[in-house]
Amino acid sequence: MNNNNRDTSVRTREKLTQDSDRTPALVMRNVTKTYPGVRALDAVSFDVLPGEVHALVGENGSGKSTLIKSASGVVVPDQGTVIIGGEELGGRGVRQARMLGLMVAYQDTSLIANMTVEQNIALSFHSIGEAPPENLTGLLAKYDLPFKPSDSVVALGPGARQLLEVAKAMCHNPLVLMLDEPTAALDMRYAEHLEGLVRQSRKDGAAIVYVSHRLHEVRRLADRITVIRDGIGQGTFDSGEWEVDDIVELMVGAPTALEFPERKRVDSAAAERLRVTGLSGPGYGPIDFSVRAGEIVGVAGAEGNGQRAALRGMIGIGQTGGSVSIDGKNISRLSPPSALDAGISFQSGDRAAESVFLPLSVMSNATTQLGSDAGPFGLALPGRLRSSFEDVKASLGIVTVSPYQPIGGLSGGNAQKSVLARAAMKQVKVLMVDEPTQGVDAKARLDIYRLLANAAESGVAVVVNSSDSSELAGLCDRVVVMSKGAVIEEISCPTTESAIVSSFVGAVDVDEEVSSLPIGPSWLGRLLAKAPAYVPVTMLLVLLALVSIYTGTQSDVFWTPQNWANLMLLTLPLAFVALGQQYTMISGSLDISVGSTMSLTVVIASLVLPDLSVGTLIVAIPLLLLTALAVGGLNALLIEKLKINPIVATVATMAIIAGLAIVLRPTPEGVIAPQLYDLFALGVGFVPTAFIVLVLVALAGEWWLYRRAAGLALRATGFDIESSRRVGQPVARVRTIGLLVCAFGAVVAGVFLASQTGIGSNSVGSGYTLTCFAAVFLGGAVLTGGRGSFIGAMLGALFLSLLNNVTPLLNIPDSSRQAIYGFILLIAVGTYAYAQRGRRRAEA
Repeated sequence: MNNNNRDTSVRTREKLTQDSDRTPALVMRNVTKTYPGVRALDAVSFDVLPGEVHALVGENGSGKSTLIKSASGVVVPDQGTVIIGGEELGGRGVRQARMLGLMVAYQDTSLIANMTVEQNIALSFHSIGEAPPENLTGLLAKYDLPFKPSDSVVALGPGARQLLEVAKAMCHNPLVLMLDEPTAALDMRYAEHLEGLVRQSRKDGAAIVYVSHRLHEVRRLADRITVIRDGIGQGTFDSGEWEVDDIVELMVGAPTALEFPERKRVDSAAAERLRVTGLSGPGYGPIDFSVRAGEIVGVAGAEGNGQRAALRGMIGIGQTGGSVSIDGKNISRLSPPSALDAGISFQSGDRAAESVFLPLSVMSNATTQLGSDAGPFGLALPGRLRSSFEDVKASLGIVTVSPYQPIGGLSGGNAQKSVLARAAMKQVKVLMVDEPTQGVDAKARLDIYRLLANAAESGVAVVVNSSDSSELAGLCDRVVVMSKGAVIEEISCPTTESAIVSSFVGAVDVDEEVSSLPIGPSWLGRLLAKAPAYVPVTMLLVLLALVSIYTGTQSDVFWTPQNWANLMLLTLPLAFVALGQQYTMISGSLDISVGSTMSLTVVIASLVLPDLSVGTLIVAIPLLLLTALAVGGLNALLIEKLKINPIVATVATMAIIAGLAIVLRPTPEGVIAPQLYDLFALGVGFVPTAFIVLVLVALAGEWWLYRRAAGLALRATGFDIESSRRVGQPVARVRTIGLLVCAFGAVVAGVFLASQTGIGSNSVGSGYTLTCFAAVFLGGAVLTGGRGSFIGAMLGALFLSLLNNVTPLLNIPDSSRQAIYGFILLIAVGTYAYAQRGRRRAEA
């Protein structure tokens, strides 16, 4: 690792800044990008100068995101050029764009939630071949961030994650800094703090592209502003040459009144619909307040003062005390399902993580809470779903190519309206919305305001938490202000933004510790953050010890050197295939064909390895390596290139390999070098050398996984492939290598198995497929990727081999042994899951 890329970026920026004509740091000329059915960009040109903030504004779906992705290498334009620091990007991808000095802070972030702050920043630097900052604590202090390097990102609130995302981009000292809705998740205090960071970065000479729907914020910061609508540039204007209303008109194509819907005052005699009494949980409480039918009540406060946690507590998430009642009826056993059944519709502010189901269609997302209206007997009838969706689509103005379009393909505003459509389609009594207009454009914002106002007019009690105080002032009947997790004031409307802000700013200044309450995890959370990685290893060591001690008391044979040498030799095939499987599962993939690959290896060995002469080895070793390369390469082609599901792809590969093994050896025959078993049995005392090599490989793999940049990249790819791609990780290559390693592990395991069978058999390895998965699950692997331990996989294989060894010594039938396998696996997985839940609870 070195800092050559960073130094080049700094020198380029200094040169561009010194040039008398102020050469643009980023130039995009006639960029065009077309997707099926839509022209996202149509010959758009854009540039930004060093030491300048150039704002990019437009409606959701106008093409801003596509323009950012084109500049950053995420997508390749169909036409046009992208030039960064005088060098054309030429479709060379995210890594090259970042190496040229262009960094992006995404609205939905490029952070790996299951990693720490330090690991995320390190990954960002390693991805472009740079060494991470040595003094990370000092770096975070420079940006005045309210968390520590050791804090887990999953424990940070949306605002803290957004600050980290921006700081992660800034700490590269970029030539070009692209900020996508950087203040959308921030309250006023942190938004002002971020504005200060942007001004300092501009002063340092960075060329800043600033994307925001908050036009008054843009007016304060931007030197120039470019408007884009329907993929076409509408013009670029210098600071001071535009008014907010004019820009909005350019954005939407028609004059738009930026006003809140007119509503009647709620009758003071209106029935109480929602009552919260003594509600408490981590970071808030006790809280008491009520909302009448037809009333909109806002929740205000500085970021991190418990308002978001309190809203979640009202549906039973993280709630430890208190009660919630609807129309005077208390909700027993408060939980999200019971709250929904009682008539509460809650929509999270963390839209990407908690509100939408990305693989599902727009219609499926919008109708997910339709309940019995979707059909009788729990059925979801397509006709009813389509009818309900089309009605709400028209009333809310949801723009989608088709009801079956994946919701991930929608703009932020249309995705948010699809989420809020759930309440519009279901007769709810209470609507709770966290950050309803976060990251949406002016027109979509007005649509959402009308939806909330219409809900209130129909008698729904509406609760809105928003970091935009002007939104609360214009929309709500009352605003409750929170500080230090408690309601400190209630403001009756009409009121003003300044009145709301001043009500909580003074309270926050009294005790700054409040601001970090939900942002960083507790000391227990930090302790448990590391625990799950060691739980599998610890449990397996305990199980190995218990089974060994008990068997030793029942059998005189168990502790003999001969028995242990035999146990270690029998462990080798399962352990090596488990190590390979563990590698690919950490990357987020898997390989079901390993058993067939082991069988094919045994068959090949029976054909080309009758002895260990030099001539035989010269033929056998390359052929076995070629087998591993062919199997791993075929799986990679199917999964990474053709995008076939790993289970489907490797089942197909398994069938192909099994068929080939049958063709080569229809019946068990052939001789495998007898000396091979003797070679593997050689060792130190009764410990085979091959087993010592196995232990060293597992230890080296564990060190590499948790101490080297490549290991960090492997885990990051498994945890979150999209975020890894955004920071420039070659995720396809990482997963391809994983499949090759898995195939290589299966071939090595097949060689050990061949030494033990001594004869070619086309099905001898089939029993290792499920046993291999049992070993890696015992070792801490998960199907979703990112987690696992090579030491754990080795110990899992050793433990399963130990069970095979002791069952005859303890006179346990083979059928019972299989049941014991399953029973122990369930206990182990359940224990790991419990440790993970404990970790998340402690971090909260």
